[in-house]
Amino acid sequence: MIHNTTRNSAYNDSFVCEKTHSQLKDWGATKTTKTGDEVQFSQNVMKCAASGDQKAMLCQDALMSYAIPQTGESVNIYRSDSYTEDYPIYMIKGLDADGNAYEQEVDASKINPNKCSFNELMVLNVETGHTSPKDYLHAVAVRENAGTHSYSQTSDYISHIESVMKDMKTLGQWDSYLAYDKWLSDIMTYVSKR
Repeated sequence: MIHNTTRNSAYNDSFVCEKTHSQLKDWGATKTTKTGDEVQFSQNVMKCAASGDQKAMLCQDALMSYAIPQTGESVNIYRSDSYTEDYPIYMIKGLDADGNAYEQEVDASKINPNKCSFNELMVLNVETGHTSPKDYLHAVAVRENAGTHSYSQTSDYISHIESVMKDMKTLGQWDSYLAYDKWLSDIMTYVSKR
């Protein structure tokens, strides 16, 4: 899996996505200057990693990006232009396993972590400040525990966080246990404020 939580990806030498200008424009990979000139910056933003013939698109300007090159699924999370603290709307842009580009608008305040997708869980992570590589690895462990095969498949992620916490307790991995506990607590605090 590939994960990017910063604007400077560790995959700068990866393959550049082969997308047409109109596809890049649809993805927001062009900017219009104040003078009305359109500037394409796809070489700075659109990057791909490949595994075999599958490519996964990662955008360095996203708040969080992650992918499974084996399936071709890739996800980039952005705050919507209409985002406010009272209206926490995020845009998820990515490629599905068939290589089709998609966009999904997600209201973080309406996510139920007892029945949500991994993508929605990651939106909650962004909203609660859990965006470090370590936080992402915790989420991956929980996704593995859930046994979901797609980023869009739903599961009861709270139960799976608790299950992984139980494993950490059994193994005596107290640092990890406490990190999962803080993550769970932050999610539950956020969800309870609705």
